[in-house]
Amino acid sequence: MLLKKIISGAAAAVLSVTCMASAAFADAAERPEIPFKFDPTMTTTEKVPALSFDSDGWEDHISLTKDAAEVGVGFSLDKTTHYQGFSLKVTASGESSKLFFNSASIVDSDGNPVYPDAQKEDAVFICPGIELNASTFGLSCFDGCFITYAYKIGADVEQKLMDNSVYCFGTDDTYNINIAASSSTSKLTYDAVVNNNVTQYSVRGNITIPVDSACTKIVFEIPVLHKLESDALCLDNITIALPEKDKDGKDLYIKNLDGYNPNAKPQEIINEIKILDKKESSIDFGETAETQEGNKTIVIVIIAVVAVVAGGLIGFIVLRRKKKFY
Repeated sequence: MLLKKIISGAAAAVLSVTCMASAAFADAAERPEIPFKFDPTMTTTEKVPALSFDSDGWEDHISLTKDAAEVGVGFSLDKTTHYQGFSLKVTASGESSKLFFNSASIVDSDGNPVYPDAQKEDAVFICPGIELNASTFGLSCFDGCFITYAYKIGADVEQKLMDNSVYCFGTDDTYNINIAASSSTSKLTYDAVVNNNVTQYSVRGNITIPVDSACTKIVFEIPVLHKLESDALCLDNITIALPEKDKDGKDLYIKNLDGYNPNAKPQEIINEIKILDKKESSIDFGETAETQEGNKTIVIVIIAVVAVVAGGLIGFIVLRRKKKFY
């Protein structure tokens, strides 16, 4: 009986390993090999943003994903809530109940999938958002690249985006979900308290694309569940570091392609009034200079009155003692 159990367990283990190996081979078969190549004329050894949105030219490097229309995704130049110079504002005018690319990764506090249908083999996913295409930066793919960006989440996204988040990940021209799943994903989650990324650009985003992943697109997915009343995301200063070095061993970056203004002053806090109001509400004794001056005068008068009263009491006691002895 024991021998039978051992044999059955061994058979199950072999079957499990075989299935895992088959899945791995299937993923590998679905993933084309793309050797990393770059156009030297589009690189620099200076760490500058490839896209700064400060002038013209950025429109050639930002586009909508194939499913952007599902939730009405659009983008435009934003001259108000920028980080440095101008920024890119991404909006979404619709809503959707369909499965998004990253819905399979969302679990509740007990570890159960929030979207069980996303676990099914025949599940159909949509990918609404904006994307960067490797070819427009003179690259064959983004494999091995390190991408950083300044960002700000919209003030109205809480409870309206899937898991209150925008997702940044890599995929290919066919929106292969296997490549997206194997790519490192950056989850930009609404946070107005601990790490304020709603009225500030104080939190930086980044993503590292694994080598040999055949990643030709960087996607910012906007998984809208309910209609938004404000923008979904603002982006600025997207920097692309390459996995290659120049002949002198210096790091390589994609050069600026849209008229970067390095003299523009960065503003991390966008809504100063709101931030200041929060500070004032948490300080019990916050006062203006005028109020403080008035309070100083009141304090001086009180001290003077106390001194006069104290002096009178001392004089009264001295006189009483003199009468007692004389």
